[in-house]
Amino acid sequence: MSIQVQKAVFNFVTTILLMGGYLFYTFGIQGDINLPKVLEIQFWGIFMLKLTGVMIVAKIILFIMFAIFKKVKSENKDEEDLDFIDERDKLIEMKSDRYSHWIAMVGFIASMVPLSMGYGVQYMFLTILIFGFVSAVMSDVWKIYFYNKGV
Repeated sequence: MSIQVQKAVFNFVTTILLMGGYLFYTFGIQGDINLPKVLEIQFWGIFMLKLTGVMIVAKIILFIMFAIFKKVKSENKDEEDLDFIDERDKLIEMKSDRYSHWIAMVGFIASMVPLSMGYGVQYMFLTILIFGFVSAVMSDVWKIYFYNKGV
């Protein structure tokens, strides 16, 4: 398995685990505090900002640990460098990002539907959250697919 596929699989797994963990913490462990606030727009603003910060910081730490683990594991072997990217890798990255951005854009437009129908703002945030998560996960899925396909 190439290093790019390993990074995509690692990113896929960490995205699912981090999102699940944050949702469990917010609505499971802190549920008695947060569930009554679900209808408030301030809760959703704070929720999204904290989620963004947690995901960024955790991803940075996890990818540093991934790089250290890969270096220790492949001490003297001639393996691909973690930073090596050629034209094929850039093409795969662009394709997967393009498809991911389409999902995110459709999700943003779809998040306006509940607002236009008179539903509460929490449905807009839930739609954006779901489509954002699906977009992030599908980006990694497409990377894995394109690397295995040999594009």
